[in-house]
Amino acid sequence: MWSALLLLATPVAGRAADEQWQVGTTSSFSSGHYGTDTRTEVFHTPLFARRLFRDGDLTLAFPFTCIRGNGAVTVVGGAPVRKEVDGNSRPSNNPRESVSGNPDSRSSDTTTRRSGGAATTGRTESSSGATRPAVDSSLRPGSGAIAESITSCGMGDIVVRGRYYLLDERGWLPTVAVRAQVKLPTAEADIGLGTGQHDEGVGFEVSRLLGGGFMTMVDGGYTIIGKPVGATFINTWWYDFGIAQDLANGVVNLSVFFEEYSTIVPGLDNAREILAAVTVKSTSGWRIQVSGEFGLSSGAPDLGVTFGASRRF
Repeated sequence: MWSALLLLATPVAGRAADEQWQVGTTSSFSSGHYGTDTRTEVFHTPLFARRLFRDGDLTLAFPFTCIRGNGAVTVVGGAPVRKEVDGNSRPSNNPRESVSGNPDSRSSDTTTRRSGGAATTGRTESSSGATRPAVDSSLRPGSGAIAESITSCGMGDIVVRGRYYLLDERGWLPTVAVRAQVKLPTAEADIGLGTGQHDEGVGFEVSRLLGGGFMTMVDGGYTIIGKPVGATFINTWWYDFGIAQDLANGVVNLSVFFEEYSTIVPGLDNAREILAAVTVKSTSGWRIQVSGEFGLSSGAPDLGVTFGASRRF
C-alpha cells in the first residue's frame, strides 16, 4: 500500500544539485483474509509529487483505490481492516500511511540521503462508485449464505508528508531525519475506501552506509488514527529495520526488511511482514522499482506486490 504505499528504503546515488522535483506513481496489489472467512483484494495507485529541498522534502500524494470482497473489510490509512461483522467490530491492523504514499507508509524514496547518496524505498508512497459483479462462492462470516462479491473504486485519502534532516552521516554518526504527515479524508467511507476521518503521524528515519555498498536502516513512528462513530480504533506505532546493497555501480539496488505495526483494535495480532525490493535507476533521473511483501501474522496481507516508477528533474 503506502507504503508502502509503499515499502522500504534502499540506497541509490544522491540527487544532483539542480534536481528540485520528483513525480511518479506506485501501483500495489494485496490480498488477504484480514480476520474474515473470505478473501479481500485491494488495488492502490497513488500519484505523487515531491518538492526537494536542501534540508528535506515535501510530498503530496493523490491515490486511486479499488477494493474487492464481500464488504467485511474497509481501508484505513491505505491498508485493509476488518469492519463490524455479526455485531462485533473486529478490524484487522496495519494502518500504514504512505508516500509514501506512506506516503509513508512509507513512500518511494522514503530515506533519501541529503549528501553522499540517497535511498529509495521498496515501500510505496497515495467520483467514487461501486460495481457489483456476479456472486462468487465464498461465504459471509458466521453464515451459510453465499456472499456477493463487491468491487468499489474511487479516490482514496490524500496524504501530505514532510521530512527534515537533523544530521548528515559523518564519522560514526548516522543520517537522521524526522517526518510528519497528515491524511485528508477524501475517500468515500460509505463504500469502504476510507474512514472519513483525519489521521496524523510523526516518525524518524536513521540510516548509515557500510562497506561493500551496504546500508542499514531503522525507521519508526506513531500515528493518531481518526475514529469514526462506533469504531474501536486506537492509535498505532510502527517500526522496521533492514539492509540494502548497491550493485552494478549503484544502478541496481536490492533490499530486505522486517516491519511491524501495532493493531488498531485491542486483542488482535500486530501486523508483521517481510518486504523485499529491487530498484533500478538511470542517469536521466528515472527510477523503477518492484517489491513484494509476505505476511507473517493474521493482521498482515498474505501477499502483496508493488510496481513503482518516478523521475527526478
